[in-house]
Amino acid sequence: MSLIKKVLFCLGTLFITQSTLAADYSVEITNLTYKINFTPRIVIAHVPASFFSAGDNLNDSEGGLLNGQVNNALKEIAESGNLEPMILILDQESIAPVVSYVSGDGLLAAGQKQTVNLEGIEGLSKISLFAMMLPTNDGFIALNNKDLPEMGSVSYLINGYDAGTETNTESCSDIPGPLCGGAALSPEDTGEEFVHIHRGIRGLGSDIDQAIYDWKNPVAIVTITKTSN
Repeated sequence: MSLIKKVLFCLGTLFITQSTLAADYSVEITNLTYKINFTPRIVIAHVPASFFSAGDNLNDSEGGLLNGQVNNALKEIAESGNLEPMILILDQESIAPVVSYVSGDGLLAAGQKQTVNLEGIEGLSKISLFAMMLPTNDGFIALNNKDLPEMGSVSYLINGYDAGTETNTESCSDIPGPLCGGAALSPEDTGEEFVHIHRGIRGLGSDIDQAIYDWKNPVAIVTITKTSN
């Protein structure tokens, strides 16, 4: 083997080795709203896959990613902040090899930030994040199928979405959480039946003060930093 070929072979081997090394990422989530809380967040590194699109009907128990499983999991997050259905999906034997996830604890209050860490990420190029917005009927924040940085940091501004699975009554009897303490789910109410940008608090009743709890998008900024390679 010539010297040039040896050098090229060594460089190629080094590149392949480096490209398969596990990497660590820090994910900082900042709540940009005035009074909205975010329920515990789930942050997912994964192979390219979109969890939802605007216009999707999350009431559809057979459509969407994984034949309705992801629709149901997003509906649970948007209406109740419950991460368990999503975690059960990610822990499935067929799914676990192509995802890595972490969840943040407690409510993330307005103006606050939290950092979680994704460690040992290998062969995964995308990131998604979900949490419920309180007090809303079925509002949620979503970072969906965005690129993990190959080096350094990247920041994403994210919007508040309406899952379209529950009518926006703005009644505390229909909204869970510390302000309202109402029912988390409403299986008899299918809402608008499509995902769309949330319209905010519109003052539909006396339970939630629009002047205090309304918001404008974006509602959060997410900064992902590659911390090791």
